[in-house]
Amino acid sequence: MTTNGANTNGFNHDNDDPLRILLFAESFPSFTSGITRRFKEIIRRLAKRKHHIHVITGCKNAKLWLEGNDYLQEYVTFSILSSTDFTNKIDCACPFLFPNPAIYFSIRNFSPDVIHIVEQTPAAMLCGAFAKSLNIPIVWSSHTNIDFYLSTYIRSYAVNLTRRIYKYIRLKHLIYSSINLTVSQDFADYMEHTGIPRPVLVWKTGVDSELFNPIRRSSSMRYRMFGTLNSFTREQMDSITLFLCVGRISPEKNFQFLSLVLDRIPDQTFLCIIGDGPYRHMLEPLFPVDRVHFFGYLGGEELASAYASADYFIYASVSETFGQVYLEAMASGTPVVAAEGGQLKEFFINSEHGYLWEPDNIDSAEQAIRLAMKNRGYLSIKARQQALKHSWDSAAEQLNNVYYDAMKKTKSTKNEKNFFVTLCRLFYYGLNWAICILLALIFMAPFVKVSSPTSSTTISCRNKQRINSTKTCFSS
Repeated sequence: MTTNGANTNGFNHDNDDPLRILLFAESFPSFTSGITRRFKEIIRRLAKRKHHIHVITGCKNAKLWLEGNDYLQEYVTFSILSSTDFTNKIDCACPFLFPNPAIYFSIRNFSPDVIHIVEQTPAAMLCGAFAKSLNIPIVWSSHTNIDFYLSTYIRSYAVNLTRRIYKYIRLKHLIYSSINLTVSQDFADYMEHTGIPRPVLVWKTGVDSELFNPIRRSSSMRYRMFGTLNSFTREQMDSITLFLCVGRISPEKNFQFLSLVLDRIPDQTFLCIIGDGPYRHMLEPLFPVDRVHFFGYLGGEELASAYASADYFIYASVSETFGQVYLEAMASGTPVVAAEGGQLKEFFINSEHGYLWEPDNIDSAEQAIRLAMKNRGYLSIKARQQALKHSWDSAAEQLNNVYYDAMKKTKSTKNEKNFFVTLCRLFYYGLNWAICILLALIFMAPFVKVSSPTSSTTISCRNKQRINSTKTCFSS
């Protein structure tokens, strides 16, 4: 809450008082990811509590999300700043916001009670430096395991160096936070192990169990999921076991492993891949067209219908910190068959909600799929029951309390309104940020792999007989 334009830093607040919350989130609708889906659901619920939310983002059409919703239009505002993306470079299609002094003026103009920063990009860390300079409570949430991604996007000989530099930069900024959040206990433990101040809290997740629901199973959607290049009859499409995979098509999602899996499971199976990305053209030649359909992007009710119309959800990625897609499949009554990873520990029981395989073990994957295909009915019921335990209302309630707790942990000082003191703090924290960015430019940026998805490597990937070398192909 603000008083005469100045934030109160948590004093004189009850947990029912409306807050002024500034959210720094470079990726926001219409960009599609688990992170943006989370914040769409959370912001709706925070606005219903009459919190005023100002979003700093690089998504140029973010305001379209408010259209037709009166309470969102009343309580949610935006600063849309200059950004770019790496769609044709590193498959990072989300907006990449340039570090910009306008972030500071957005903070001052909105005068928030608390600032929620998402991830640790250069602009996000600059936002953290500004917030610390102004002594505004910071809640920092980490959703992406960048340490894992470095092995995909950094040249192999420099991975260890860049990982150490990144951990140092992350630590230098996350110590500014009143509260650090992440989305799984596994990742929270890892962050604490790397020096992030304890405790790193696990922010609950949820799923819209009304949208993602078995009742949305549809024959017409199921037939669409087989594509138009095949001449299956409706009877055949009803009887063939239909697997579904949903996600951004990028190297770390390990789609190429699924092409190996198809060679090991019965012919009367079909895979539909929903999602898109610049690496799609490299992946498509790896799959037989008579057993796989690349659907492209789907959202909303159509996506929910696709989940419910499949027989199983299959996923080979182990890079997720949580993985919203698992819960969406489970809520739809679609059992999960996936690579085992820490992201599933929060909600998934092997042989109850589906089956897991040992990552990159083709024999283990084959066994998991064959076991799942024997017992779909039981798995479907249990998966739906488990998903119903995870609600966005609970996740929003938790975050609401986190904001108040962050404000209580941030002590106000009598000098915080002094212009000279603020200027000194800006210089100090700004200098720390600049040093970290310089380290990244010297010791990380030169080793980033930026091969275009339409490069000549596509040709070598087209040869199915060389499929075992696809990981080399992706990293070339």
